Amino acid sequence: MSEDAWRMYFADMGGFPASIVFNDGIANRINDLPLVTAMKIRIPLKSPRADGLTTQEESGPLNQLDERYDEIITRHGGEYLGRVTNNGARWVLSMLPAEVNGLEADLRSAASDAGYTPEIHVEPDPDKAVYWNDLYPSEDDRQVMRDMEVQAALVERGDDVRKPRSVEHWSYFRDEASARGFAGWAAGAGYQSVTVAPPEGEDRPLWLVRMHHIGTLQLNDISSHSLALSRKAQEAGGQYDGWETALMP
Repeated sequence: MSEDAWRMYFADMGGFPASIVFNDGIANRINDLPLVTAMKIRIPLKSPRADGLTTQEESGPLNQLDERYDEIITRHGGEYLGRVTNNGARWVLSMLPAEVNGLEADLRSAASDAGYTPEIHVEPDPDKAVYWNDLYPSEDDRQVMRDMEVQAALVERGDDVRKPRSVEHWSYFRDEASARGFAGWAAGAGYQSVTVAPPEGEDRPLWLVRMHHIGTLQLNDISSHSLALSRKAQEAGGQYDGWETALMP
């Protein structure tokens, strides 16, 4: 059985930003779970930000309610899958067995204790669409997740993400023609010091394209580069392998 692996990313939903937290570790086993019913709990926020997400003050008690919901759903034989915060509401998503007694009453009681009135929606979902369609990230979403994780690691070490600096990127290709085609595109797109290196045996059996740009690590800035490079590398038959930069206190 896979271990839980909770991850977070941001996306656009209906023209509003959405904060999504999901269990990535369950992906390998969710289709085998004997759960056939999806439950979506909508919790209207008391005082959402102008963009529809939670304020710092409300996120604490709301996250505590999520933890209680996780415990209650698990106790009733279900699986808590994650949450989506968007357009002034928090959605808690889970899968349930076919028959569950007393679950809704327990959920409403927990919400009432926290000062919330939830809207509970239950529907058949044998394909686990509530996980694959509502929570699971696209390839672009995963790239933004990786950017966020590297950014967070640098911030923990004292980095000021607002400071411009050189950011180096790597992409790998199986053949020289693909690598050089991608390198030509990158140079034309304004990337600097674009180089193409041949394979180096078992340690690096692929063609490597390296380059850098000058920019900040603010998410909209760094992800605009990582997404463009990732999409173009895939289009050219290669794989974008991420970015690296120096710490800027």
